[in-house]
Amino acid sequence: MTVGRRSVLVGAAALAVTTSATRAGAYQRPLVSGRRPLPWRGMNFDTEREVWRTEYVRREITAIRRQLHCNAILLLGSDLRRLTEAATIAAEQGLYVWFEPRAFDGDARDTLRFVAKVARAAERLRRRYPRVALSLGCELTIFMAGLVPGKDWMERAEALGRPESAGYNRRLDRFLSGAVKKIRPLFGGRLTYTSGVWERVDWRGFDVVGVDLYRDESNEATYAKEVRALHRHGKPVVITEFGCCTYRGAEKQGGSGFMIVDWTKEPPELKGNPIRDEGVQVRYIEECLDVFEAEGVQGAFVYNFIDADSPYSPIPKYDLDMANFSVVKVRPADSPLAYERTGHWEPKLAFHTIAHRFRGPQLASTFATRQQS
Repeated sequence: MTVGRRSVLVGAAALAVTTSATRAGAYQRPLVSGRRPLPWRGMNFDTEREVWRTEYVRREITAIRRQLHCNAILLLGSDLRRLTEAATIAAEQGLYVWFEPRAFDGDARDTLRFVAKVARAAERLRRRYPRVALSLGCELTIFMAGLVPGKDWMERAEALGRPESAGYNRRLDRFLSGAVKKIRPLFGGRLTYTSGVWERVDWRGFDVVGVDLYRDESNEATYAKEVRALHRHGKPVVITEFGCCTYRGAEKQGGSGFMIVDWTKEPPELKGNPIRDEGVQVRYIEECLDVFEAEGVQGAFVYNFIDADSPYSPIPKYDLDMANFSVVKVRPADSPLAYERTGHWEPKLAFHTIAHRFRGPQLASTFATRQQS
């Protein structure tokens, strides 16, 4: 996968939200009194990258567990070997492993075939390490062919609000219902699906409600209400993705923050004159975690630990790290500390914020008792 395509896929959800007018309904649930630590405190770990070396992956997952104090990790990708390798390392570290297979642009048959392969691998791991969960896919209305018209994810995202896409939620539910029947005999752990906010999923066959839920200018005022509404399904709620880029104004863009990169240029460069500001990412993550804790969410996964294909640069227009969601940054190829040669990364300010939020002995006991429920 090229750098441009990989980076663009990060923000597909945001594009789909823009082209679809659907949002969480007016369901009201009383606010939780006070805040409580999240039982599942997680980090997304994207396995779609140019450089994949076991020693780098092990170092990064160790940091997620020991430095960020996460107790869960969500592994997303389309390479079974990478997913399995990362999952084994994470399970050995004591992390609750969540698999999220992605068969980009495959049809229903190809998608289900890949999910079944991942389910078998996840079950083998679960027999050794019980804390393993599985998502049946991510935002399939745009990432899977056949539910919405379009030859690729971008065309499908743009078509979501058009008349020819009517009924895509019914088609999605038919696929997911069949997938649950197929996967349940293969995998004995928790099942979820990583949904986009424009998708209306029938959650009855799942153990956990999973939603990619970014806050942006369009839902800033209603964000807590949207999180609260997810409890209407009567199941544990997990925010499978949330996060922010590191430039001024990125908090208003949410999941669309990556779109300031012009990938048609060589080398790629940022549009306009964005100003790097890691404090934006810090405040965004803090505020979202406040909402999740207040609304009694079971878990949340920050997107994303590392984006090794979008390095930092001291020259603002080439600072691709400014336009990604990672909580660590890497150096460019011409640096003595280039990631591809050294695996070196440096924490951003948000790294320390997350570590502080997720640290604490009371959290460990909370997590331990809830894992058996």
